[in-house]
Amino acid sequence: MKMLKVGDSSKAICSRCAQVRPVTFSERDVPLNSGKGTVREVLVGVCDVCDDIVSIPQQSVPRIKESLSAPLYALETRIPRHLLDVLGLACHTLGFDVQSSSALFRYYLLHSSTTLKLRSQLGRLAASDEAQGKANARFSAKLTSHMYKRLQLIETDGISKSDAVKGIIVKIKKDVLDDSGRSVRTKLQEVLELVG
Repeated sequence: MKMLKVGDSSKAICSRCAQVRPVTFSERDVPLNSGKGTVREVLVGVCDVCDDIVSIPQQSVPRIKESLSAPLYALETRIPRHLLDVLGLACHTLGFDVQSSSALFRYYLLHSSTTLKLRSQLGRLAASDEAQGKANARFSAKLTSHMYKRLQLIETDGISKSDAVKGIIVKIKKDVLDDSGRSVRTKLQEVLELVG
């Protein structure tokens, strides 16, 4: 199988031009036929005349299929506003913008679900003074089915979604804002760099 690269060229029938046209392969965001989203940075053949996407090489199909078959679950809960500030400040401290807070949260969710010691601490962290306050802010995150199962695993320990979120955020505060250990921060910076 020939693997195509950005800049490779070919010919294809362009539906817009209604002719065989020269095509150059480049990365584009491909809108889904359903109109519900796009798949980012997919290698596609683009008509050199009208700039429309005219072909999708076989090597790009798995990425598109994955995005179609990976449903996202909404995690929504109310938490004290200062905990949202903690997430934002933690990202800022690590050198990233607030939009990275979702990735930071998902990393800790994964880490919490796979580390029995940390999982057992979440209830205590959620009940700590640092997590208390009027739950007047909305926390929202999109989780893949794999990550949603991780959250459900935490819930089997008798911890509600809300307490899991609060406990995870307090743990982030302790690791990033309270702990002076550079090793944890360096690891988190690397994780955020990967997703970011």
